[in-house]
Amino acid sequence: MERLVRLFRSLDTRHYLIVAALWTAGIIVALTIPSPGLPSIDPSLTLDKVAHVGLFAGLAVFWMRALRPAEVPIPWTVPWRRVRNVFLAGLVFAVASEFYQLIIPFKRSADPYDALADVIGLVMGIAAYVAYRHRTVERDSEPAPRTS
Repeated sequence: MERLVRLFRSLDTRHYLIVAALWTAGIIVALTIPSPGLPSIDPSLTLDKVAHVGLFAGLAVFWMRALRPAEVPIPWTVPWRRVRNVFLAGLVFAVASEFYQLIIPFKRSADPYDALADVIGLVMGIAAYVAYRHRTVERDSEPAPRTS
């Protein structure tokens, strides 16, 4: 886990832009793959809904980081404009992805519960990113302990 954290810390904004774009493209590809025998709309928690939450949480985290300016002011504050933009773009993407599944000629179906799972994932991803950044900036900005 520590190696993964070091890897992500070593990436800069352009790398995260590439990762975020590839993640978004991956979601679009996943939505396009025909799925035989899709169940009818069921509000129960299924693996499909968990996958939607995870995909859109990742989408939110990667885009929050990809759109981060190079200089982070200390003390760090919540980037409300970026939170709003990522949330609104993710919301549009979630709804558009359900409409997209209606118009493609493959065996896919739109499910409002999928869109709800997508929005839950967006909120969880944004919250996780904000909490992580707040914690790391607070830790990095603390004065070093005196060794006298």
